[in-house]
Amino acid sequence: MPYAANGRVAQDIFPGAIEITEQQYAAAIDGIVNGMVVSIDGGFSVKQPEKPAEPEMPQPTINEVKAQLRARLDYAAEAERLKYITPGAGQAMTYQAKAAEAKAYLDAGNPDASDFPLLSAEVGITADSIEGVAQIVAGAYAQWQVIGAAIEAARLGGKAAIDAANDADAAQAAFDAVTWPSPAS
Repeated sequence: MPYAANGRVAQDIFPGAIEITEQQYAAAIDGIVNGMVVSIDGGFSVKQPEKPAEPEMPQPTINEVKAQLRARLDYAAEAERLKYITPGAGQAMTYQAKAAEAKAYLDAGNPDASDFPLLSAEVGITADSIEGVAQIVAGAYAQWQVIGAAIEAARLGGKAAIDAANDADAAQAAFDAVTWPSPAS
């Protein structure tokens, strides 16, 4: 279940957080990637950051700029992942367990369906047989590995480029240059 507090969202509860819906969590991630802020004052919202009261703020250091851009890149990578998977730690565990069951089932010489409860639960829903379910799950996992690896490469490459930047403009340019993968046609 996701949670939010002023300026922060997470999948696990933390001090001062309120519970939010999966849709609100996805909206918060998208908003943060686009420079918005999360607020729980008066209820959950994602909004433009407030203008500072002081007309002149000290410029952030290059290390502060890089840290902010790296964090925004992590949020952007999560937003990209959510285009392909269902959010939530429990869902991620289910996906991993189903992928492991599918591999074990397809590798087994004479598998016993009772050894594969997650695959068995999908018979008649995902496919008409446990073998069909295993093939579909294995295929989906293989597709995820490709797109997940491409997202991770873009995220880590972007962070390396940000870290290598000599000034804030170069760090921003490195962030802006990150290209997220798109699904193969």
